[in-house]
Amino acid sequence: MARNEYPLSKQVTLHNIVRVQQVIDFFVLSELQNSRLYNNELEQRIIMHLGKQSPVNVGVNNGYLSTRLKKLTEEGHVSRAWEGDNRYNRYYQITDRGNVYFKELLKELPDQVDLAINTYTNFKQYMSKFGHIPLN
Repeated sequence: MARNEYPLSKQVTLHNIVRVQQVIDFFVLSELQNSRLYNNELEQRIIMHLGKQSPVNVGVNNGYLSTRLKKLTEEGHVSRAWEGDNRYNRYYQITDRGNVYFKELLKELPDQVDLAINTYTNFKQYMSKFGHIPLN
C-alpha cells in the first residue's frame, strides 16, 4: 500500500462516541422526572445506577456535576431554588424545555452507548495482544 493511501475512513471520532456531559445530563434529567432533588441526592442516585453490577462504585466529580447543573440551569433545562438560608441547600427541578432535551437524549444515547461498548470491547481485545510485554 502506498504511503499516503488510506482505504479506511473514519465516520466518527473517539471523542464523539459518547460525551460524558450527555450521560450526566441524561442521569440528572431522568432522576428529575418525578420529583425535585438536591445536588447530593442526584449524586447518590448516579453512584447507585453506575455502580450496579460493578465491583466499584462509579460516580461523578462533585465540581463536574455542579458545573453540569449550572449549565442545565442556564440553558433552561432545570430550575434551581434554595430552601432556607443555606446556599448549599438548593434543589433542582426539570422544566418543559428540559423534558424536550431529555427526549432528544433518549433518541441519541442508545446508539452512541452501543457504539462505545463495541469500541471498548475491540480496544480490550487489541490490548490483550500486548499482555505479554513486561511493564517494568
